Amino acid sequence: MIPNSPDVRQLVGDWAENVDNRGLLHEKFALPKVWGHPKKTDQASRWSILRIVHKGESLLAKDCNTLKDDARKRRRKADEESNPRKRDDQLERAEESERLADIVTSMAKSAKNFAEALQDQRRLKPLVEANSKRTTRFLADLAKSFAGHVATFEGTLGARLMVNLAGGVVENAGIALDRCFGLPFIPGSAVKGIARNQALWEIHEAKGDAQRRLLKLAMLLFGYGANDIKGKGDFAWAGSAESARAVAAEIGGTDFKGCACFLPAYPTTPPTLVVDMVNPHYPDYYGGRKERAEDNENPVPNYFPAVEAGSAFGFAVLLNRFPANAGVTASDLLAQAKQWLERAITCKGVGAKTAAGYGWFELGRRAPAVTTQPLADAAVTSRTAGATVAPSSPADALIAKWRGKLATTGNFPAALPEIAALAHDADLKRVFEAVIPEQERRRNRKNHPYWQSFTSGRHGDAGKKILARVGFKLT
Repeated sequence: MIPNSPDVRQLVGDWAENVDNRGLLHEKFALPKVWGHPKKTDQASRWSILRIVHKGESLLAKDCNTLKDDARKRRRKADEESNPRKRDDQLERAEESERLADIVTSMAKSAKNFAEALQDQRRLKPLVEANSKRTTRFLADLAKSFAGHVATFEGTLGARLMVNLAGGVVENAGIALDRCFGLPFIPGSAVKGIARNQALWEIHEAKGDAQRRLLKLAMLLFGYGANDIKGKGDFAWAGSAESARAVAAEIGGTDFKGCACFLPAYPTTPPTLVVDMVNPHYPDYYGGRKERAEDNENPVPNYFPAVEAGSAFGFAVLLNRFPANAGVTASDLLAQAKQWLERAITCKGVGAKTAAGYGWFELGRRAPAVTTQPLADAAVTSRTAGATVAPSSPADALIAKWRGKLATTGNFPAALPEIAALAHDADLKRVFEAVIPEQERRRNRKNHPYWQSFTSGRHGDAGKKILARVGFKLT
Protein backbone atom coordinates (compact mmCIF):
# COMPACT_ATOMS: atom_id res chain seq x y z
CA MET A 1 0.00 0.00 0.00
CA ILE A 2 1.02 3.64 -0.36
CA PRO A 3 2.92 4.74 2.80
CA ASN A 4 0.55 6.67 5.07
CA SER A 5 0.00 6.96 8.79
CA PRO A 6 -2.91 4.83 10.11
CA ASP A 7 -5.26 7.79 10.67
CA VAL A 8 -4.61 9.18 7.14
CA ARG A 9 -5.02 5.72 5.61
CA GLN A 10 -8.40 5.33 7.29
CA LEU A 11 -9.51 8.64 5.77
CA VAL A 12 -8.15 8.35 2.22
CA GLY A 13 -8.03 4.57 1.77
CA ASP A 14 -5.10 2.19 1.48
CA TRP A 15 -4.40 3.35 -2.07
CA ALA A 16 -5.85 6.86 -1.75
CA GLU A 17 -8.93 5.70 -3.63
CA ASN A 18 -11.12 8.19 -1.69
CA VAL A 19 -9.11 11.19 -2.92
CA ASP A 20 -10.83 13.20 -5.66
CA ASN A 21 -8.16 15.89 -6.05
CA ARG A 22 -5.57 15.23 -8.77
CA GLY A 23 -3.08 17.50 -7.05
CA LEU A 24 -3.23 15.49 -3.83
CA LEU A 25 -3.04 12.20 -5.69
CA HIS A 26 -0.04 13.20 -7.78
CA GLU A 27 1.91 15.21 -5.21
CA LYS A 28 1.14 13.48 -1.91
CA PHE A 29 0.09 9.90 -2.68
CA ALA A 30 2.41 8.89 -5.51
CA LEU A 31 3.56 5.29 -5.37
CA PRO A 32 7.26 5.07 -4.35
CA LYS A 33 9.52 2.80 -6.37
CA VAL A 34 10.96 1.24 -3.21
CA TRP A 35 8.65 0.62 -0.27
CA GLY A 36 8.18 -2.43 1.94
CA HIS A 37 9.89 -4.78 -0.53
CA PRO A 38 13.55 -5.37 -1.46
CA LYS A 39 12.87 -5.11 -5.21
CA LYS A 40 12.26 -1.79 -6.93
CA THR A 41 8.91 -1.23 -8.61
CA ASP A 42 10.07 0.17 -11.95
CA GLN A 43 6.55 1.02 -13.15
CA ALA A 44 5.65 3.03 -10.01
CA SER A 45 5.95 6.42 -11.73
CA ARG A 46 3.92 5.36 -14.74
CA TRP A 47 1.14 3.89 -12.60
CA SER A 48 0.98 7.04 -10.46
CA ILE A 49 0.51 9.11 -13.64
CA LEU A 50 -2.06 6.76 -15.19
CA ARG A 51 -4.17 7.05 -12.06
CA ILE A 52 -4.92 10.75 -12.70
CA VAL A 53 -5.27 10.89 -16.51
CA HIS A 54 -8.10 10.27 -18.94
CA LYS A 55 -8.69 6.53 -19.57
CA GLY A 56 -5.94 5.70 -17.13
CA GLU A 57 -7.97 2.99 -15.42
CA SER A 58 -8.23 0.96 -18.65
CA LEU A 59 -4.47 1.23 -19.24
CA LEU A 60 -3.80 0.10 -15.70
CA ALA A 61 -6.15 -2.85 -16.19
CA LYS A 62 -4.17 -3.89 -19.28
CA ASP A 63 -0.95 -3.80 -17.27
CA CYS A 64 -2.60 -5.94 -14.63
CA ASN A 65 -3.69 -8.57 -17.18
CA THR A 66 -0.19 -8.61 -18.70
CA LEU A 67 1.40 -9.24 -15.31
CA LYS A 68 -1.06 -12.00 -14.45
CA ASP A 69 -0.45 -13.70 -17.79
CA ASP A 70 3.28 -13.53 -17.18
CA ALA A 71 2.87 -15.09 -13.74
CA ARG A 72 0.78 -17.96 -15.15
CA LYS A 73 3.31 -18.67 -17.92
CA ARG A 74 6.20 -18.73 -15.47
CA ARG A 75 4.41 -21.13 -13.14
CA ARG A 76 3.76 -23.46 -16.07
CA LYS A 77 7.43 -23.30 -17.01
CA ALA A 78 8.37 -24.02 -13.40
CA ASP A 79 6.15 -27.12 -13.38
CA GLU A 80 7.82 -28.34 -16.58
CA GLU A 81 11.38 -27.50 -15.48
CA SER A 82 13.58 -30.37 -14.23
CA ASN A 83 16.47 -28.15 -13.14
CA PRO A 84 15.79 -27.08 -9.51
CA ARG A 85 17.71 -23.83 -9.87
CA LYS A 86 15.83 -22.77 -13.00
CA ARG A 87 12.52 -23.88 -11.46
CA ASP A 88 13.13 -21.70 -8.40
CA ASP A 89 14.03 -18.78 -10.64
CA GLN A 90 10.76 -19.11 -12.59
CA LEU A 91 8.76 -19.34 -9.35
CA GLU A 92 10.51 -16.25 -7.97
CA ARG A 93 9.72 -14.29 -11.14
CA ALA A 94 6.11 -15.50 -11.05
CA GLU A 95 5.73 -14.29 -7.45
CA GLU A 96 7.18 -10.91 -8.41
CA SER A 97 4.69 -10.55 -11.29
CA GLU A 98 1.85 -11.49 -8.94
CA ARG A 99 3.03 -8.90 -6.41
CA LEU A 100 3.08 -6.21 -9.08
CA ALA A 101 -0.32 -7.33 -10.39
CA ASP A 102 -1.77 -6.82 -6.91
CA ILE A 103 -0.30 -3.32 -6.78
CA VAL A 104 -1.57 -2.28 -10.21
CA THR A 105 -5.01 -3.78 -9.42
CA SER A 106 -5.27 -1.45 -6.42
CA MET A 107 -4.01 1.50 -8.48
CA ALA A 108 -6.60 0.73 -11.18
CA LYS A 109 -9.35 0.71 -8.57
CA SER A 110 -8.20 4.11 -7.34
CA ALA A 111 -8.10 5.41 -10.93
CA LYS A 112 -11.60 4.04 -11.63
CA ASN A 113 -13.01 5.74 -8.56
CA PHE A 114 -11.42 9.01 -9.63
CA ALA A 115 -12.71 8.68 -13.21
CA GLU A 116 -16.23 7.98 -11.95
CA ALA A 117 -16.02 11.06 -9.75
CA LEU A 118 -15.13 13.14 -12.81
CA GLN A 119 -18.30 11.94 -14.56
CA ASP A 120 -20.60 11.97 -11.54
CA GLN A 121 -23.22 14.72 -11.81
CA ARG A 122 -23.13 15.13 -8.02
CA ARG A 123 -19.38 15.02 -7.36
CA LEU A 124 -16.49 16.39 -9.41
CA LYS A 125 -18.14 17.12 -12.75
CA PRO A 126 -20.13 20.14 -11.48
CA LEU A 127 -17.05 21.47 -9.71
CA VAL A 128 -14.91 21.23 -12.85
CA GLU A 129 -17.54 23.01 -14.94
CA ALA A 130 -18.12 25.62 -12.21
CA ASN A 131 -14.40 26.34 -12.03
CA SER A 132 -14.25 26.99 -15.79
CA LYS A 133 -17.22 29.37 -15.54
CA ARG A 134 -15.64 31.04 -12.52
CA THR A 135 -12.47 31.74 -14.50
CA THR A 136 -14.47 33.29 -17.34
CA ARG A 137 -16.44 35.41 -14.87
CA PHE A 138 -13.25 36.44 -13.09
CA LEU A 139 -11.74 37.74 -16.33
CA ALA A 140 -14.89 39.77 -17.02
CA ASP A 141 -14.98 41.17 -13.47
CA LEU A 142 -11.29 42.00 -13.68
CA ALA A 143 -11.84 44.00 -16.86
CA LYS A 144 -14.66 45.96 -15.18
CA SER A 145 -12.91 46.59 -11.87
CA PHE A 146 -9.58 47.66 -13.37
CA ALA A 147 -10.79 49.29 -16.57
CA GLY A 148 -7.86 50.81 -18.44
CA HIS A 149 -5.34 48.94 -16.30
CA VAL A 150 -5.88 45.32 -17.33
CA ALA A 151 -5.74 43.34 -20.56
CA THR A 152 -7.41 39.94 -20.81
CA PHE A 153 -7.86 37.33 -23.54
CA GLU A 154 -8.37 33.60 -24.04
CA GLY A 155 -6.30 31.08 -25.95
CA THR A 156 -7.00 27.51 -27.03
CA LEU A 157 -4.31 24.86 -26.94
CA GLY A 158 -3.37 23.72 -30.43
CA ALA A 159 -1.08 21.02 -29.02
CA ARG A 160 -0.55 19.26 -25.73
CA LEU A 161 0.77 21.33 -22.83
CA MET A 162 3.40 20.36 -20.26
CA VAL A 163 4.13 22.82 -17.49
CA ASN A 164 6.16 22.29 -14.29
CA LEU A 165 7.43 19.02 -15.74
CA ALA A 166 10.49 18.94 -13.49
CA GLY A 167 8.74 20.25 -10.36
CA GLY A 168 6.77 17.23 -9.11
CA VAL A 169 7.60 14.40 -6.74
CA VAL A 170 7.64 11.98 -9.68
CA GLU A 171 10.91 12.60 -11.52
CA ASN A 172 10.44 14.55 -14.77
CA ALA A 173 6.69 13.98 -14.62
CA GLY A 174 5.36 16.99 -12.75
CA ILE A 175 2.44 19.18 -13.72
CA ALA A 176 1.00 22.40 -12.28
CA LEU A 177 -2.32 21.46 -10.63
CA ASP A 178 -4.60 23.75 -8.62
CA ARG A 179 -4.65 22.77 -4.94
CA CYS A 180 -8.40 23.23 -4.55
CA PHE A 181 -9.75 21.70 -7.76
CA GLY A 182 -6.81 19.60 -8.97
CA LEU A 183 -7.12 21.19 -12.42
CA PRO A 184 -4.11 22.19 -14.54
CA PHE A 185 -3.08 25.85 -14.74
CA ILE A 186 -0.14 27.91 -16.01
CA PRO A 187 1.67 29.70 -13.16
CA GLY A 188 2.03 33.45 -13.37
CA SER A 189 5.82 33.11 -13.30
CA ALA A 190 5.66 31.02 -16.49
CA VAL A 191 3.30 33.51 -18.17
CA LYS A 192 5.63 36.40 -17.30
CA GLY A 193 8.70 34.44 -18.34
CA ILE A 194 7.51 33.68 -21.87
CA ALA A 195 6.28 37.27 -22.37
CA ARG A 196 9.63 38.65 -21.19
CA ASN A 197 11.54 36.27 -23.45
CA GLN A 198 9.43 37.37 -26.42
CA ALA A 199 10.07 41.00 -25.53
CA LEU A 200 13.84 40.51 -25.35
CA TRP A 201 13.98 38.91 -28.79
CA GLU A 202 11.84 41.62 -30.39
CA ILE A 203 13.97 44.36 -28.81
CA HIS A 204 17.14 42.65 -30.02
CA GLU A 205 15.83 42.51 -33.58
CA ALA A 206 14.44 46.08 -33.66
CA LYS A 207 16.48 49.06 -34.82
CA GLY A 208 16.90 52.73 -33.89
CA ASP A 209 14.07 54.58 -32.16
CA ALA A 210 11.80 51.54 -32.29
CA GLN A 211 14.33 49.52 -30.30
CA ARG A 212 14.69 52.27 -27.69
CA ARG A 213 10.91 52.52 -27.30
CA LEU A 214 10.43 48.75 -26.89
CA LEU A 215 13.34 48.60 -24.43
CA LYS A 216 11.75 51.25 -22.25
CA LEU A 217 8.34 49.57 -22.30
CA ALA A 218 9.89 46.22 -21.38
CA MET A 219 11.93 47.64 -18.50
CA LEU A 220 8.82 49.36 -17.14
CA LEU A 221 6.65 46.26 -17.48
CA PHE A 222 9.01 43.56 -16.25
CA GLY A 223 11.32 45.52 -13.97
CA TYR A 224 15.08 45.10 -13.81
CA GLY A 225 18.06 44.85 -11.51
CA ALA A 226 21.58 46.18 -11.81
CA ASN A 227 22.80 43.01 -13.50
CA ASP A 228 20.12 43.27 -16.20
CA ILE A 229 21.44 46.56 -17.60
CA LYS A 230 25.17 45.96 -17.64
CA GLY A 231 27.63 43.56 -19.24
CA LYS A 232 25.83 40.45 -20.41
CA GLY A 233 22.55 41.26 -18.69
CA ASP A 234 19.26 40.54 -20.44
CA PHE A 235 18.33 44.12 -21.32
CA ALA A 236 21.93 45.00 -22.14
CA TRP A 237 21.96 42.09 -24.61
CA ALA A 238 18.60 43.03 -26.09
CA GLY A 239 19.22 46.74 -26.66
CA SER A 240 22.90 47.38 -25.74
CA ALA A 241 24.24 48.19 -22.29
CA GLU A 242 24.46 51.90 -23.13
CA SER A 243 20.78 52.11 -24.09
CA ALA A 244 19.72 50.05 -21.07
CA ARG A 245 21.61 52.33 -18.68
CA ALA A 246 20.15 55.41 -20.36
CA VAL A 247 16.60 54.09 -20.01
CA ALA A 248 17.28 53.14 -16.37
CA ALA A 249 18.47 56.69 -15.67
CA GLU A 250 15.33 58.05 -17.30
CA ILE A 251 13.11 55.77 -15.21
CA GLY A 252 15.10 56.62 -12.11
CA GLY A 253 17.49 54.02 -10.69
CA THR A 254 19.44 50.85 -11.31
CA ASP A 255 16.74 48.72 -9.66
CA PHE A 256 13.09 48.95 -10.58
CA LYS A 257 10.06 46.83 -9.69
CA GLY A 258 7.98 46.04 -12.76
CA CYS A 259 4.59 47.70 -13.21
CA ALA A 260 2.79 44.60 -14.53
CA CYS A 261 1.35 41.55 -12.80
CA PHE A 262 1.07 38.49 -15.05
CA LEU A 263 -1.68 36.41 -13.48
CA PRO A 264 -1.84 32.60 -13.60
CA ALA A 265 -3.76 31.26 -16.60
CA TYR A 266 -6.63 28.99 -15.58
CA PRO A 267 -8.80 26.84 -17.87
CA THR A 268 -12.00 28.40 -19.18
CA THR A 269 -13.23 25.07 -20.60
CA PRO A 270 -13.02 21.69 -18.78
CA PRO A 271 -9.49 20.38 -19.49
CA THR A 272 -8.46 16.78 -20.12
CA LEU A 273 -5.27 15.25 -18.71
CA VAL A 274 -3.58 12.54 -20.77
CA VAL A 275 -0.43 10.47 -20.46
CA ASP A 276 2.39 11.16 -22.92
CA MET A 277 5.75 9.51 -23.46
CA VAL A 278 9.27 10.22 -24.64
CA ASN A 279 11.32 7.18 -25.63
CA PRO A 280 15.13 7.67 -25.62
CA HIS A 281 16.56 5.00 -27.91
CA TYR A 282 20.16 5.34 -26.73
CA PRO A 283 20.12 5.60 -22.89
CA ASP A 284 23.69 4.34 -22.50
CA TYR A 285 25.01 6.81 -25.07
CA TYR A 286 23.09 9.72 -23.55
CA GLY A 287 24.26 8.68 -20.09
CA GLY A 288 27.91 8.72 -21.16
CA ARG A 289 28.35 4.96 -20.83
CA LYS A 290 29.01 4.51 -24.56
CA GLU A 291 31.00 6.60 -27.00
CA ARG A 292 28.67 5.93 -29.94
CA ALA A 293 24.91 5.65 -30.36
CA GLU A 294 24.29 2.15 -31.67
CA ASP A 295 21.04 0.34 -32.47
CA ASN A 296 21.63 -2.39 -29.92
CA GLU A 297 20.34 -0.55 -26.84
CA ASN A 298 16.96 -1.02 -25.21
CA PRO A 299 14.73 2.09 -25.30
CA VAL A 300 13.61 3.24 -21.85
CA PRO A 301 10.25 5.05 -22.15
CA ASN A 302 9.59 7.98 -19.80
CA TYR A 303 5.95 8.84 -19.08
CA PHE A 304 4.54 12.20 -18.05
CA PRO A 305 1.13 13.90 -17.76
CA ALA A 306 0.02 16.55 -20.25
CA VAL A 307 -3.02 18.74 -20.91
CA GLU A 308 -4.73 17.64 -24.10
CA ALA A 309 -5.09 20.02 -27.04
CA GLY A 310 -8.42 21.85 -27.27
CA SER A 311 -8.52 23.20 -23.72
CA ALA A 312 -8.95 26.99 -23.43
CA PHE A 313 -7.13 29.14 -20.88
CA GLY A 314 -7.71 32.72 -19.76
CA PHE A 315 -4.76 35.15 -19.61
CA ALA A 316 -4.61 38.50 -17.80
CA VAL A 317 -2.01 41.26 -17.42
CA LEU A 318 -2.68 43.88 -14.74
CA LEU A 319 -0.88 47.19 -14.16
CA ASN A 320 -0.40 47.42 -10.41
CA ARG A 321 1.20 50.87 -10.51
CA PHE A 322 2.27 53.50 -13.00
CA PRO A 323 5.25 55.88 -12.59
CA ALA A 324 4.27 59.51 -13.10
CA ASN A 325 7.46 60.32 -15.00
CA ALA A 326 7.37 57.27 -17.28
CA GLY A 327 6.75 59.24 -20.48
CA VAL A 328 4.33 56.57 -21.77
CA THR A 329 0.66 55.92 -21.15
CA ALA A 330 -0.96 52.99 -19.38
CA SER A 331 -2.63 51.99 -22.63
CA ASP A 332 0.80 51.85 -24.32
CA LEU A 333 2.11 49.51 -21.64
CA LEU A 334 -0.95 47.27 -21.66
CA ALA A 335 -1.15 47.05 -25.43
CA GLN A 336 2.51 46.09 -25.70
CA ALA A 337 2.32 43.55 -22.86
CA LYS A 338 -0.69 41.91 -24.47
CA GLN A 339 1.01 41.78 -27.89
CA TRP A 340 4.15 40.20 -26.44
CA LEU A 341 2.15 37.61 -24.52
CA GLU A 342 -0.09 36.77 -27.50
CA ARG A 343 2.89 36.32 -29.79
CA ALA A 344 4.71 34.27 -27.15
CA ILE A 345 1.92 31.72 -26.74
CA THR A 346 1.09 31.49 -30.45
CA CYS A 347 4.62 31.54 -31.91
CA LYS A 348 6.89 30.05 -29.26
CA GLY A 349 4.59 28.16 -26.90
CA VAL A 350 4.35 27.62 -23.14
CA GLY A 351 6.01 25.06 -20.90
CA ALA A 352 8.32 22.18 -21.79
CA LYS A 353 9.25 20.71 -25.20
CA THR A 354 7.99 23.69 -27.20
CA ALA A 355 10.68 23.02 -29.81
CA ALA A 356 9.00 19.67 -30.43
CA GLY A 357 5.61 21.33 -31.03
CA TYR A 358 4.12 21.28 -27.53
CA GLY A 359 2.46 24.16 -25.71
CA TRP A 360 1.35 26.48 -28.52
CA PHE A 361 -2.01 28.29 -28.54
CA GLU A 362 -4.48 29.78 -30.95
CA LEU A 363 -6.15 33.02 -29.86
CA GLY A 364 -9.80 32.80 -28.82
CA ARG A 365 -11.83 30.01 -27.30
CA ARG A 366 -12.88 26.94 -29.23
CA ALA A 367 -15.85 24.77 -28.35
CA PRO A 368 -15.31 20.97 -28.16
CA ALA A 369 -17.32 18.67 -30.38
CA VAL A 370 -20.50 17.22 -28.90
CA THR A 371 -19.70 13.93 -27.18
CA THR A 372 -21.40 11.48 -24.84
CA GLN A 373 -18.40 11.78 -22.49
CA PRO A 374 -18.19 15.43 -21.42
CA LEU A 375 -14.55 15.24 -20.29
CA ALA A 376 -13.28 13.01 -23.08
CA ASP A 377 -10.68 14.36 -25.45
CA ALA A 378 -13.09 15.74 -28.04
CA ALA A 379 -12.04 17.01 -31.45
CA VAL A 380 -11.88 20.77 -31.84
CA THR A 381 -14.44 21.64 -34.47
CA SER A 382 -15.97 25.07 -33.94
CA ARG A 383 -15.44 28.32 -32.11
CA THR A 384 -17.79 29.89 -29.61
CA ALA A 385 -19.70 33.05 -30.47
CA GLY A 386 -17.57 36.14 -30.61
CA ALA A 387 -14.32 34.30 -31.30
CA THR A 388 -12.36 34.61 -34.50
CA VAL A 389 -13.71 32.23 -37.13
CA ALA A 390 -10.56 31.97 -39.24
CA PRO A 391 -6.87 32.81 -38.81
CA SER A 392 -6.40 36.57 -38.83
CA SER A 393 -3.72 36.55 -41.56
CA PRO A 394 -2.01 34.26 -44.08
CA ALA A 395 0.93 34.02 -41.66
CA ASP A 396 -1.34 32.75 -38.86
CA ALA A 397 -2.86 30.22 -41.26
CA LEU A 398 0.59 28.86 -42.16
CA ILE A 399 1.60 28.68 -38.49
CA ALA A 400 -1.55 26.71 -37.70
CA LYS A 401 -0.96 24.43 -40.68
CA TRP A 402 2.74 23.65 -40.28
CA ARG A 403 3.59 24.07 -36.60
CA GLY A 404 5.05 20.84 -35.24
CA LYS A 405 5.18 19.28 -38.74
CA LEU A 406 8.63 20.45 -39.84
CA ALA A 407 10.68 18.65 -37.21
CA THR A 408 11.68 16.35 -40.06
CA THR A 409 12.21 17.10 -43.75
CA GLY A 410 9.33 15.13 -45.23
CA ASN A 411 6.97 18.11 -45.53
CA PHE A 412 9.55 20.52 -47.01
CA PRO A 413 8.36 20.14 -50.66
CA ALA A 414 4.86 21.33 -49.73
CA ALA A 415 5.62 23.71 -46.87
CA LEU A 416 8.59 25.75 -48.08
CA PRO A 417 7.03 27.12 -51.31
CA GLU A 418 3.93 28.14 -49.34
CA ILE A 419 6.01 29.92 -46.72
CA ALA A 420 8.24 31.61 -49.32
CA ALA A 421 5.11 33.02 -51.02
CA LEU A 422 4.39 35.34 -48.05
CA ALA A 423 4.63 38.94 -49.24
CA HIS A 424 5.98 40.63 -46.10
CA ASP A 425 9.35 39.79 -44.59
CA ALA A 426 8.05 40.38 -41.04
CA ASP A 427 5.33 37.76 -41.54
CA LEU A 428 7.84 35.38 -43.09
CA LYS A 429 10.17 35.74 -40.12
CA ARG A 430 7.34 35.13 -37.66
CA VAL A 431 6.28 31.96 -39.48
CA PHE A 432 9.90 30.79 -39.77
CA GLU A 433 10.46 31.10 -36.01
CA ALA A 434 7.13 29.42 -35.25
CA VAL A 435 7.38 26.36 -37.50
CA ILE A 436 11.13 25.64 -37.70
CA PRO A 437 12.19 23.90 -34.47
CA GLU A 438 14.45 26.00 -32.26
CA GLN A 439 16.90 23.13 -31.89
CA GLU A 440 17.43 23.09 -35.65
CA ARG A 441 17.86 26.86 -35.78
CA ARG A 442 20.66 26.53 -33.25
CA ARG A 443 22.43 24.00 -35.52
CA ASN A 444 22.89 26.44 -38.41
CA ARG A 445 25.57 24.50 -40.25
CA LYS A 446 25.59 24.04 -44.02
CA ASN A 447 26.48 20.36 -43.72
CA HIS A 448 23.69 19.61 -41.26
CA PRO A 449 21.23 17.16 -42.93
CA TYR A 450 18.24 19.31 -41.99
CA TRP A 451 19.59 22.43 -43.72
CA GLN A 452 21.01 20.45 -46.62
CA SER A 453 17.50 19.24 -47.33
CA PHE A 454 16.11 22.75 -46.72
CA THR A 455 18.21 24.21 -49.56
CA SER A 456 18.21 21.34 -52.07
CA GLY A 457 15.75 19.46 -54.26
CA ARG A 458 12.81 20.93 -56.12
CA HIS A 459 11.93 23.07 -53.09
CA GLY A 460 15.54 24.24 -52.63
CA ASP A 461 15.04 27.62 -54.30
CA ALA A 462 12.16 28.40 -51.95
CA GLY A 463 14.27 27.34 -48.98
CA LYS A 464 17.16 29.58 -50.01
CA LYS A 465 14.82 32.54 -50.49
CA ILE A 466 13.36 32.02 -47.04
CA LEU A 467 16.80 31.99 -45.39
CA ALA A 468 17.88 35.11 -47.27
CA ARG A 469 14.74 37.07 -46.43
CA VAL A 470 14.80 36.26 -42.71
CA GLY A 471 18.56 36.86 -42.48
CA PHE A 472 19.35 33.32 -41.33
CA LYS A 473 22.93 32.45 -42.28
CA LEU A 474 24.34 28.95 -42.46
CA THR A 475 27.97 28.61 -41.40
